[in-house]
Amino acid sequence: MKNIGLLISIALAGILLATILFSGGEKVPEMAPDFSLLSLDGAMVTLSDLRGSVVVLDFWATWCSPCLRSFPSLHALAERNQDRGVILILVSIDKSAARARDYLVENGYSTEYALWESLDAAREVKSLFGVVGIPRTFVIDRDGFIQYSGHPENLTDTYLDQWL
Repeated sequence: MKNIGLLISIALAGILLATILFSGGEKVPEMAPDFSLLSLDGAMVTLSDLRGSVVVLDFWATWCSPCLRSFPSLHALAERNQDRGVILILVSIDKSAARARDYLVENGYSTEYALWESLDAAREVKSLFGVVGIPRTFVIDRDGFIQYSGHPENLTDTYLDQWL
């Protein structure tokens, strides 16, 4: 019986290895989980309603120093590509909407797609995307597939160009 279990394990490992080798090691894009949250402006924003645009989705908080350091370059990237269909959505993990709103307004950032409905709701969306630490940024293509997941400072115009 032990040998049968070992043989099954070896066979499964072989199948997994063959799958990786013959797929070229490329990860197949996943469909972004859909969600709806209120913006700081009071409008309901639903991710699937933005299909047809390239969505840059950023999880951040005012208490997160790396988030605040990456904000200027991430916002500049989105602004440079706004006329090409890029929408920057910010999901705040702050304890209150006021903290997020105050930071954005004081620093000249838009609140149109800055989302915060409640801390629990923001955490639920964070969990949907498997986010453990912030900042974390995703690029969701025009068809709703996640094409990038990582630190916002690693997202460049050159990388973004392939989805525009």
